[in-house]
Amino acid sequence: MELRSDLSIPHVIDSNLIPFVDSPTQGVQRRMLDRIGDEVARATTIVKYSPFARFPRHTHGGGEEFVILDGVFSDDLSGDHGPMSYCRHGIGTTHEPSTGEQGAILLVKLRQMNDRTETPITIIDTEASTNWKKDLNSKRQRINLFSNTNTGENVWMEKWEADFEDNNWIVGQNGEEIFVLKGDLSFTNVDGTDDENNKNNCTQGFWIRRPIEWAGRQFKVKSQNGCQLFIKTGHLAMKLDEIR
Repeated sequence: MELRSDLSIPHVIDSNLIPFVDSPTQGVQRRMLDRIGDEVARATTIVKYSPFARFPRHTHGGGEEFVILDGVFSDDLSGDHGPMSYCRHGIGTTHEPSTGEQGAILLVKLRQMNDRTETPITIIDTEASTNWKKDLNSKRQRINLFSNTNTGENVWMEKWEADFEDNNWIVGQNGEEIFVLKGDLSFTNVDGTDDENNKNNCTQGFWIRRPIEWAGRQFKVKSQNGCQLFIKTGHLAMKLDEIR
């Protein structure tokens, strides 16, 4: 299966409009954002666990990275994690995930790592963390989640307060992905043009992918009511068939 598999094409997708489909595991459903492969796939997916659902024990040959959007997610590897927690299980990690009475919804990225030397498990509860740093613009905060000098990958979250504006948003090195975790985000090209990949009013659940070729492109961004964003750069250029 191939879905939005051409990384040179930009996308702005409202994931709320994608229907959930059943996975082979009972109680686990998916909204697919991009995918290369069938059940073993390089993929970006919204995964919904029903209450008390359990996924069989498995090993991540290409790693797994996720943000908990809602509910409580558990596994035998790293314990229980609540909303807005960032979890990263490196290449070769094995676990058995499950949920309790609340169930859980996750933004999941599979098989998008190629460096075995990174720390096997990274867990950050961003709701409780004291590592949020305010920008010079007092309406903007950032927390760094992961970086890898070998691959150039950088992962972080940002919080923008209501009426935040920035006229100098630069697309990151080797492209970028943005997921709107909360609130609203709008952006326009600095030249004022508007098209399918330059949408205003991206609200909670929007997924944005900008290709390598867009690195350095400038946008004006703003949030009317405030927002929280999950952002990745550098990863789209990684050769996923070359594990370090």
